[in-house]
Amino acid sequence: MGGLPFALFPISRISGEGKPRAQTDNRNRIASTPWREFERKGTKMSLSRRQFLTGAATIGGTAAIGGLLSGCQPQQQSDQNSADGNSQYPEGTTAEDFQNSVVELAPISDFAEEKTFDIVVIGAGTAGVPAVCTALEEGATVACLQKETVVIAHGNGSSGPILEESTALGTLQYKQAWRAAGGYRMNPDLLDLYVNHAGETIMWMMRKGEEAGLPPQASKARTDFDEGSWITVASNYFGPKPINNQDIMTRLAEKAAAAGAEFFYETPAVQLVQADDGSVTGVIGKTKDGYIKFNAAKAVIVAAGDYQNNESLVARYSPDVVRFQRKQSNMTADGILMSMAVGARMVPVNHAKTMHDMDAGPMALTSLPFMALNELGERFMNEDIPMESWDLSLQWNKDAEDPGRFFRIFDNNFMEKYGATVTIEQLENYIPGLKENPEGVYEGLIDTHRADTLDELAEALGIPADALKKSVDAWNDYCAKGADEQFGLSRNKLKPIDTPPYWGIRQWIRCSAINAGVVVDGCCRVLGKDDKPIPGLYSVGSGAGNVCGGLEWNLYQGGLCCGSYMTMGRYAAIHALTGEFTPSQPATYESAKDGWNA
Repeated sequence: MGGLPFALFPISRISGEGKPRAQTDNRNRIASTPWREFERKGTKMSLSRRQFLTGAATIGGTAAIGGLLSGCQPQQQSDQNSADGNSQYPEGTTAEDFQNSVVELAPISDFAEEKTFDIVVIGAGTAGVPAVCTALEEGATVACLQKETVVIAHGNGSSGPILEESTALGTLQYKQAWRAAGGYRMNPDLLDLYVNHAGETIMWMMRKGEEAGLPPQASKARTDFDEGSWITVASNYFGPKPINNQDIMTRLAEKAAAAGAEFFYETPAVQLVQADDGSVTGVIGKTKDGYIKFNAAKAVIVAAGDYQNNESLVARYSPDVVRFQRKQSNMTADGILMSMAVGARMVPVNHAKTMHDMDAGPMALTSLPFMALNELGERFMNEDIPMESWDLSLQWNKDAEDPGRFFRIFDNNFMEKYGATVTIEQLENYIPGLKENPEGVYEGLIDTHRADTLDELAEALGIPADALKKSVDAWNDYCAKGADEQFGLSRNKLKPIDTPPYWGIRQWIRCSAINAGVVVDGCCRVLGKDDKPIPGLYSVGSGAGNVCGGLEWNLYQGGLCCGSYMTMGRYAAIHALTGEFTPSQPATYESAKDGWNA
């Protein structure tokens, strides 16, 4: 993994792909529902998955192919200013891109109200709330527009390098390892922003958590490179599950509101305000009573999330996501499209996506090569594939409407056979209905099953018993021979399934995030087609990209995703107000170092 260990700290503690509890899927409920008939609640789609696939000519087809090509080549300046050749839409977009978005392209001039602030933030989440809190600390007036009724934030933890406990050479080697892990495709300026300032952000979040009455579990770990160099990475974990970033960001928003920040919930941002010179001077929000014009004296910071629920953009930029379910809802690229309407452009493909299932069973077991079966009870991949890349094999399951469904099978002696650190008692937390209020899990998502016989296990999992037993017999035969004659799993990772009771985890790989959006510089300023910043416009979080360059958001380091979002939000606000990266109230290493477990 590019010269760096899989995790600089216990990844099982900090990297859960959490959801607000109000939005969590009821996994127990759907266990008895035929998968082909299941539609996840909350995602607003005009087409069913099957309709979308069969009707690709409408919004995919040649348009998707053309979009992929145009995403890799410079846009031609002509009278065809959009991906579908319709000048009505911003260059690089199509009519279909706006179908499920709240963005309005027709000029809006009739306002029920007009307000003025120094900073206006679009989106109250993992990047947006730190931007609000930082702007307040810097003495600015700040408003935050949120499409939803509440704060929406995901994940459990965050991380960042502590430069005070790292060598200069180690820091450079760390950056090189991250470049290699991302296939050298990431934005190097965003990488610099993260490495140079995420540590201070992590320390700042420790302070803010203490102030909000939800202090994180904090830890740090050192990684040694060659030539006597090293880097130290610190992490915050707001948990255990079901507590997550939703909880801390909600509390921080409440404290910010009490300190003078104004939050406008159920007020989606629908249009950026642009002056004659091209600078962004505000944003228009829409309420049930009409439009509100929010003037921004210093900047608008877009923190509105990714495009995973915008099927047109997914087909164009992330076609390998099309067949998979999405974890989030209302991620319709509003911030991305608004930015493109004033001259921004999309990050060239590829777009790194997060395709995880850390909830059906303990994340610590995802690195173990348990036998993997599809819905037919048949093996389909070499089980040594890392969890963040499971989807790359699953997408070839041509007969499945939802290719993200599969099973991992093992026996009761898994601790001894695989050296697992998860105990039987801990694993029992993931059996639906076994324990009342199990610790550290999202109850509606757990899907681990135990049975005395393979027949009983097959029934619990909902797969053909004969096929399961046939696959187990073949697996055990390969173990006896010391050679996997089907997929070539290494001999030392072949462990027989022969000690009852038997275990099965029903995994569900879905898209948690698409970590790419509009092109920004190292200050998070949105860049126009001339590679110059659009004055007054910043973009942060998953809608700004990209700090990861590979096909998948790899687990090079646990907590890097949320750590980078928080850092972008905090330092975009500082830069917008001061033109520099020096906070007026920095969180220092000396004040925070005693809070970490060595």
